[in-house]
Amino acid sequence: MELDSDIMENHLNGIAFFTEGGDYLFSNEMFKRFLQKEENHLKGKNIVEIFKDIIFDRLKRSFEKNRYFAQKIKINDKNFAVFVFPVIDKLKNRLLVFLVEATQKDIQEMRELLNTLIEKSPAGSFIYRETFIFSNRTFQEITGFSEEELKKIRPWEIVHPKFREDVIKTINDRLSGKMMDKHYDLLTIISKDGKEKHLELITTTIKYQGKYAGMGVCVDRTEKVELEKRLNYLYSHDELTGLPNRKKFIENLKKALDYARKNNHLVAVILIDIKDFKIINKQYGYETGDKVLISISKKLEELMTDVDSVARVGDDKFGILLYAFRSFEKLTGKIEDVFNSVEGEYSINGFKIFVEIKMGVSVFPKDGVYPDDLYKNAEIALLKAKRTPGKSFEFFSKNIYSEITRILNLKEKIRKVIEENNILIYYQPIINLKTGEIDSLEALFRLNDGNETVILPKDIIPVAEETGLIVELGERILNSVLKFSKKVPQNIKLSVNISSIQLNKPMFDRDFLLSLENSDIPPDRIVIELTETAIMDSVSENITKLRNLKEKGIKIAIDDFGTGYSSLNYLKILPVDFLKIDRSFVKGIGRDRNDEMIVKTIISMAKSMNLKTIAEGVETEEQLRFLIENGCDYGQGYYFGKPVPEDKIMEVID
Repeated sequence: MELDSDIMENHLNGIAFFTEGGDYLFSNEMFKRFLQKEENHLKGKNIVEIFKDIIFDRLKRSFEKNRYFAQKIKINDKNFAVFVFPVIDKLKNRLLVFLVEATQKDIQEMRELLNTLIEKSPAGSFIYRETFIFSNRTFQEITGFSEEELKKIRPWEIVHPKFREDVIKTINDRLSGKMMDKHYDLLTIISKDGKEKHLELITTTIKYQGKYAGMGVCVDRTEKVELEKRLNYLYSHDELTGLPNRKKFIENLKKALDYARKNNHLVAVILIDIKDFKIINKQYGYETGDKVLISISKKLEELMTDVDSVARVGDDKFGILLYAFRSFEKLTGKIEDVFNSVEGEYSINGFKIFVEIKMGVSVFPKDGVYPDDLYKNAEIALLKAKRTPGKSFEFFSKNIYSEITRILNLKEKIRKVIEENNILIYYQPIINLKTGEIDSLEALFRLNDGNETVILPKDIIPVAEETGLIVELGERILNSVLKFSKKVPQNIKLSVNISSIQLNKPMFDRDFLLSLENSDIPPDRIVIELTETAIMDSVSENITKLRNLKEKGIKIAIDDFGTGYSSLNYLKILPVDFLKIDRSFVKGIGRDRNDEMIVKTIISMAKSMNLKTIAEGVETEEQLRFLIENGCDYGQGYYFGKPVPEDKIMEVID
């Protein structure tokens, strides 16, 4: 229970909270006035020290018999009645004390206040034996049953069947008087109208009227649980077609490869591109285009066996996972089936629309042994098919030498740039969408190879991470940012990107804080940006490191949110301040309802978890309006300004 502060301060009686062991926590002004004590004289005192006539053991015994303790006492030659009640506040056992001048009127007010606390509490509370013997109004509203109906219901009867066996055992143990700890749980019940309700629940054993009973306090978390389910669905499925999305496709591919390795099978990835689909959308409208996609998805699903699967992996792209086959005859037969079924004329909304497709194919183990490699190689094959006139599909063919040569050359360039410190730091503003002012600057880097060629991060980071050069590169970037931060107004934060390799480095948190200390930069001016994937590499160790940084004042942002693991279970325990909505979703605002739904859902979820949202890649006024209307906190993108060097960003700030 949470006692409203207005009730406490405006009440004519003294009200105070103590710990279960009797140590003073806080009180209202009337409590202190009756005692003629200041707050500092009460702090650190026990209830038996404040009320010298109270014997703690007698108080505890009274709880077991009557559920409260009452005693007349004299304070400064005045008569008072002290009432002590065991309560649960924020899922912790507390003692609630009322100090009342001993008149009938005050006792009546006490009863009215207690009724308010019990009946108008936002938490449901109940006591049970064989059936419910007490329930407050909130619990009745949650379950849909009246007080009289609950008195005829055994507690386990409203519990979801999958939890009943464990609940029945717990109930029997409590009623038998077995010594048990307090039990915290997220429990699903079935309300009177047959709907599932998800309750955050704490239960304990009490003595009530001389017999053992169970007591519980609960909060309805149904909306939060349903939101999580919805988000999990959006992260793994395409809302338009109901097919798995790219993330889920990769997960299924990984499982297929594990099975294939053990059983000496082949696995194929077939990527299907709808040629000129953007033209279909423009010419016939997005509604018609959506119906084309739905029709294609249904045709592809009909072609799948029990083990094969299909997914929508892009706006106009589908993926087929051909699972556990031993000969190429099945593969070529499936390609032929796809062409015969999908390619051709569709009659939709009164239009006759011809659909042409291109396909790229990669095969395990010939074209790769890891999911990402197979997918990437299928994309390369698809790109070749799209660029080759008259070619409907293409199998991937490797050119290992050229790829390795490219990586080695790039690795040498990166090493040389780091040695010569030819790192260019650019800054892009992040705008507070409520005030329109600059909240922070994200540091972005480029490398100058000395030949007037600028190498962008997308080409650098994969090679730098693979070779370990990312650690030294990251340290150079951080030092430059910290040095620059002294030129920037104190109210503007600096945001730096951290890779998984840096985060996984032992003592990363200590070294990072030491860099700030040596630079004399307050930690609360720094924001660390990481991807979901980076954190999940070594999740427990990384959470500890991030908590250490957050405790010192550093803010944590999840970059590209929605494109990585997006585990809500982990998100609940991550010490995160910001979710950066990936630009791929922002780009779809005004064009793709799926993207708009995902953006809205991420903003809503963030607010429910007290997190702030930053939209990446804001480029148009339409996107900005959508984000503001839906409660996004911050924006970043070309609409506000491109990344620019130090001198240029200072002009923007000024």
